[in-house]
Amino acid sequence: MPDRDQDNNNIDPRLFVGSAEKALRILQVFQEHRQPQSLTEITESTGLGRSATQRFIYTLKALGYLRQDKFTKRYTLSPKVLDFGFTYLRNDYLVEKAFPYLLEASKRTDETVNLTELDDKEVIYVSRLPSRHLISVDILLGQRLPVYCTAPGRAILAGIRPDQASDILERSNRQARTKFTITELAEIERKLEEVRHFGYALSNQESFLGDISIAAAIRNHAGDVVAAINIAVPHPRWSIEEAERDLAPVVIETAWAITKALGGRKI
Repeated sequence: MPDRDQDNNNIDPRLFVGSAEKALRILQVFQEHRQPQSLTEITESTGLGRSATQRFIYTLKALGYLRQDKFTKRYTLSPKVLDFGFTYLRNDYLVEKAFPYLLEASKRTDETVNLTELDDKEVIYVSRLPSRHLISVDILLGQRLPVYCTAPGRAILAGIRPDQASDILERSNRQARTKFTITELAEIERKLEEVRHFGYALSNQESFLGDISIAAAIRNHAGDVVAAINIAVPHPRWSIEEAERDLAPVVIETAWAITKALGGRKI
């Protein structure tokens, strides 16, 4: 499904199936809204006509991807949609190769270790080993966070072409998620230069209050950045100085170990 924020000039209209895009647009409504949705709300969110929306909803319900409350008549996703996500995780070569190294990093630090991949302006959590300690932020597999204010997002941005990184940042809705969030484009790009110099990215409570995160990028055999590993710890149990001293080396070593497992090499 093409991102409506992106330039779709590369789409070949001879091959593009509009009805498939519209059906996926229906499902995306439930990604953006947590509460059950009515036909009217789905119609307004998708921008489709009411008749077309009703037909798509009926089809998705008949196929088992939507369900309807018999009293309120509102719609929700069914558990069947999870099949796609878990099939991806089961078959993702990166997740398979990275897992032993994520586990080792978790054992070494006894803290939460995550693997994320880039999807346009966001990072998606595709593997996670939570700490046995009380954690300040509860992240689920498949959760998305913006690249501009997350350590893994910045680690990935620092590793791709500068023009690509600038394009992503310019299209991002750089809102302050906490009082610590850096939103100015020039300041974020300065942070990316620091990542390139030191080899890791740091986010100090920019996405969630009380959450300190350190990340490093992972490359494949072609030298392309494909993901990032990050270790997240709570403040004030950890200070910034302690996190950089004790966790940054582990993050860098783990990212390099996964890179080697993917056939990559230092560049």
